[in-house]
Amino acid sequence: MEQLRLRRSARKDSERIEELISDYYFKLVPVLDGFSKEEETVCKKIVDKDGNIIAGCTGYIFPWGCMYVDDMWVDEKYRLQGLGSIALQAVEKVAESKGCHLIWVGTWDFQAKPYYLKHGYEVFATLKDCPVGHEDYQLAKRLDGNQPKRKSKPIEYEIMDGSEEDAEFICDQLDEGFNKEHLEIKHDYIKINRKLVSKDGKVVAAIMAGVTEIDTGWIWKIWVDEDYRHQGLGTLLLKHFEKKAKEKGATKIISEEIYDWNIGFFEKAGYNVAGELKDLPKGHTLYIVDKDLLT
Repeated sequence: MEQLRLRRSARKDSERIEELISDYYFKLVPVLDGFSKEEETVCKKIVDKDGNIIAGCTGYIFPWGCMYVDDMWVDEKYRLQGLGSIALQAVEKVAESKGCHLIWVGTWDFQAKPYYLKHGYEVFATLKDCPVGHEDYQLAKRLDGNQPKRKSKPIEYEIMDGSEEDAEFICDQLDEGFNKEHLEIKHDYIKINRKLVSKDGKVVAAIMAGVTEIDTGWIWKIWVDEDYRHQGLGTLLLKHFEKKAKEKGATKIISEEIYDWNIGFFEKAGYNVAGELKDLPKGHTLYIVDKDLLT
């Protein structure tokens, strides 16, 4: 086998690799009509009479007709008034209007699992000890049927479209407020992006991954050039990342965007299927996988 060099990936490498992976995926499953290759951000905010944000919900619409709900937050002073339901349903309405057939959300055991269940979501994956002592739930709801809507209380506040800055504000309020009360933040995110380079400087394989602030290893993307596949390069990068992640304190590794065309690679590498979401993309299956580094 050709001698390759292992190097850290620069930002431009990661951006190019993301493009290559996206192009490969969209060859397998084309972008649905009416959707874009680029993720579309959706933000709905509820403001008081002075224009202050008191609740909000953000999400991303993906090319295969799915929305991921990213952040949901209600100011502590305004909870139990139905503001969360109004914000969530406003985001769901955008997803429906765009033609999404699925909506998906993640929540920890100290957050809003019962709330999402009441809104018609169902748990499809459970990640134990993520982080240690907690469980992470992934829930989904179909939008292409006639599911009954949960009735919301009327509110005296205005709900509006939010900007990118509003979405960042909602995220910060959630992370720095409620989440911080329950999670021990160990450090900043640790990037562990790596690439394999040929003698002539060509990037032939790469992994985009890191360790989160709560000591969870996260795999975003793994890519191997078509001419270099079936030589164990993906496995080499995966094992290197696992070693580095464990050295940095990671207790578990997770990947949330694995599909039926590459799940075999992760199962062979010892990853557990924590859950699966059928029909994402339509006719295919999305998998969530994890691997415990403490055993």
